[in-house]
Amino acid sequence: MRRIAIFSDIHGNLLALEAVLSDIDAEGIAERICLGDLVGYGPDPAGVIDAVRDLGIPVILGNYDDGVGNRRGECGCYYATEQARSDGAASYDFTSAHVNDADARWLAGLQREHRVVEGDARVLFVHGSPRKLNEYLLPDRTDAQLVRLAAAAGADVVCVGHVHVPYHRDIVVEGAHVHYVSSGSVGKPKDGDVRACWVELVLGTRSEVIAYCDDAAAAPAGTSDVWVGVVVHRVEYAVSDVADAMREARLPETLVVALLGA
Repeated sequence: MRRIAIFSDIHGNLLALEAVLSDIDAEGIAERICLGDLVGYGPDPAGVIDAVRDLGIPVILGNYDDGVGNRRGECGCYYATEQARSDGAASYDFTSAHVNDADARWLAGLQREHRVVEGDARVLFVHGSPRKLNEYLLPDRTDAQLVRLAAAAGADVVCVGHVHVPYHRDIVVEGAHVHYVSSGSVGKPKDGDVRACWVELVLGTRSEVIAYCDDAAAAPAGTSDVWVGVVVHRVEYAVSDVADAMREARLPETLVVALLGA
């Protein structure tokens, strides 16, 4: 059985990242993949860059990493309100000012995707979607849309970040199973749970995956004999300390309130 720890959307929250990495260590998982957005919103972008780079693992380019790494002046984020847009501008300016040129070049050079093959199962890791860095594959996407994206990308399992909400969807089309897995968010969850989140992708035989995962969506990948299951992990950390650091950095109070789930 193959276990892969996937995590993303750290967003400058080093304390949350350290808690997640410690939890992954405790679970005994050696294979790890980061799905991007190391920076933005949080108070310690440079610390997060150092910590992730030192891991020596595959790291996917996130839209915020691209915006800061290439000094684009914005992060390619979607903002539903003027308040969110204002917060985003303040966050970008702070982050860009606290990422030096060497770290920016490292961010800009991150890969846009990572692929692994387990048996006949093809697994793709991206930040937003297989076709676009900042596309949100929210849980309400239709089966038909997701199947088309996976087919065009040549993948049976698509693992994404960017959404900040963990999920696992198994879609059956013409007898083949297409899986989508969202890694949630380490440093900026958006599902009402303030704990840091990471997701364990499990690949193995039917009996192995069913015995290991309490996952109603566990099923084969494509038409192969490799089964896919997911375990969502939540990790406590000192959220209030990060909130204090954000205030000290004079980041918008609305971002602090969102982190605290208030």
